[in-house]
This record gives sequence, C-alpha cells and structure tokens, in this order.
Amino acid sequence: MRENDIDIHYYATEIRKLAASHQAGEALSDVKSRVDSLIQQMKESLGSDKAWQAKNWEALLDQLNIYLTNKVDPKWMTVISHAKFRIKSRRQTAIYSRKHFKQ
Repeated sequence: MRENDIDIHYYATEIRKLAASHQAGEALSDVKSRVDSLIQQMKESLGSDKAWQAKNWEALLDQLNIYLTNKVDPKWMTVISHAKFRIKSRRQTAIYSRKHFKQ
C-alpha cells in the first residue's frame, strides 16, 4: 500500500452528502465552497506523483457517476456537476503535468 493511499469512497460520500445538503435547502454558494475545499483536501493528500493523482481523480469521477441518473433532483445534479467539473480540471492538470514535466 502506498504512503499516500486515500479512500476514494470517503470523498465520493462526502460530495454526495454536500449535494444532499443543497437539496435540503443549504445555499448553493456555500455548498460549492465546501466541495472545492474537500477537493483541495484530497489534492493535498495525493502527493506529487502526477500519474497517481490522475488515477485517483478518475476513480473519484467513476464513483460520482454511479449516482447520476435522469431521475435525480436538479439541486443534487448541480452540486455533483460542479464537483465533476472541478475534478476533471484537476485530472487534466495532472495529465498535462505528467506529459510535459515527466514526473
């Protein structure tokens, strides 16, 4: 096991909880800020290996996609979509860095 192994399920669950809190009435700006903070926390726990980062961002996206159906509440979808956008950006940055800086 790697020193910087993380629990992808934990982060997916926390994002789902944040989506549920918006669905229950919490302000979208507050929820988005908390999602961003959670994603930043995950980034910091991943370490500097860009290939490892990209793999984990992809795993988190896969976990979030499990809960997306055409029957979800629009408020839920807004938060999940925001999280996916941020995660995809982190993944692309890791892939770009890996290719251009050979880490």
